[in-house]
Amino acid sequence: MLILYTLSEKAQLSRSEQIEAYIADVALGKMDALSKLYELIKTDIYAYALSKLASKPDAEDVTHDTFVLIYKHAKQYRAEGKPLAWIFTIELNLIRKLCNSQRPNLSLDEAIGTKSSESDFTNQIINSQFLKEVLGKLSPEEREIITLHVVSGLKHREIAKLLDKPLSTVLSKYNRAIKRLQAEVREVEA
Repeated sequence: MLILYTLSEKAQLSRSEQIEAYIADVALGKMDALSKLYELIKTDIYAYALSKLASKPDAEDVTHDTFVLIYKHAKQYRAEGKPLAWIFTIELNLIRKLCNSQRPNLSLDEAIGTKSSESDFTNQIINSQFLKEVLGKLSPEEREIITLHVVSGLKHREIAKLLDKPLSTVLSKYNRAIKRLQAEVREVEA
C-alpha cells in the first residue's frame, strides 16, 4: 500500500518509516526524495560496502550503484517495515557481482578474506586507533555482523536473512565478537 507523507509528517516518522516514505516518493519519480534518502542512509550503505570490500574506491562505487538501483527498482519495493533489508540485499548483490568480476575463481568469502587489514573498514570509518586495533581482531564476518547491527541498526533476525545464515549463527558470532571486544577493553584498562 502506497502512503504519501508531507515533509513535516516524514520528520515525525521512525527511521524505517522515513526510508519507506522516500522509496515511495522515488517510485513516483521524485528526484528530491532520492537525495533525501541518500542523506539519510548513505553512511549505512557505505559502511556496509566498506566492511565487505575493504576498499574505499570499491565501496564508493557500490554505494553509488546501490542508489542507482534503488531509483530503478523503487516501484518494485513492497512496504513491509524493513526497507534497509531490501536495500542491503541490492547492495550485497552488487558486492557479489564486483567480487566475482575481480576474482572469478574465488568465492565472496575468499575474496573478502584476501583484502589487507590496512584498508579495513575500521581504518576508513573509525578515527580511533584503539578501535581500529580491537575491531581488527574480529573476523570479517564478525565485523560485518557488528556493523549491520550497531551502525545500521538491523535486528539479528534481519541480519540472518540478509546474510543467509541461521539466526543462531548470527547471534553466536555477535555475542562472541562482543565478548572479545569487552575482553580487549578490560585488558587495556588493567
